[in-house]
Amino acid sequence: MQIKINNDTINVRTGGYQINNDNPYFLLLHGAGMDATVWQMQTRYLANKGINVLAVDMPGHGLSEGNSLSSISEMSEWVIHLIDELKIKSTSIAGHSMGSLVAIDICKNHSNRINSISLLGTASLMPVHPDLIDAAENNLSMAANLITDWSFGTKQHLGNHPLPGYWMIDSSIQLITQSKERVLAKDLIACNEYKDALTVAGNIDKKVTIISGREDKMTPVKKAKELHNVINDSNLIIIENVGHMMMIENPTKVTKVLNNLFL
Repeated sequence: MQIKINNDTINVRTGGYQINNDNPYFLLLHGAGMDATVWQMQTRYLANKGINVLAVDMPGHGLSEGNSLSSISEMSEWVIHLIDELKIKSTSIAGHSMGSLVAIDICKNHSNRINSISLLGTASLMPVHPDLIDAAENNLSMAANLITDWSFGTKQHLGNHPLPGYWMIDSSIQLITQSKERVLAKDLIACNEYKDALTVAGNIDKKVTIISGREDKMTPVKKAKELHNVINDSNLIIIENVGHMMMIENPTKVTKVLNNLFL
């Protein structure tokens, strides 16, 4: 479905099901340079289970209009605006990578709007190498290759997977290279500059599920554990043989974990 926010058309994927206000809401936030298609293995299944799934293309990403946002805090306030426009009192949120930082930051000022949080491919800090930011600014193809080289676990790079590994890697490269001008660079800079994750996480009063890939080189397990250790009510799930893109690499496991939040 599509809605208007600040005169911009925003694209939201619902898994092919109509929204039913009697069902719980679940907002899915993508990572840097990506869009809601990264959740395509989860949306229809979860919607079929009676969950109002809202996988959103952030401004300037995917099919959404508008300029991409410049900071994690700006993104978190925009998400609250989205929830307001949809007249949603409260929702659960899952965020991947950059989206996980947005989910954390929302809790700083709007914890009352959140039921539970799922953080995938997350870390206490997300430093980005200057060379990658430079590539995102000046050579998007190089940046896409650098990111995908670090995004997937060993099995996917070898193609040893029920979903052919090369399909996953090539589609991720295509997704990034087709992004609008400077979107990836702005996203990476926003991640690099966000330093509040540990402080905010320490004050979260909602149930938090952290999903980490054992082979994740972008947001290593040890950095996810730093968040887990300061959150009062958190569950850390480590998925073997996957990297940073766990919801694509092992969609069955990730979908099961997310669905169990509503049982």
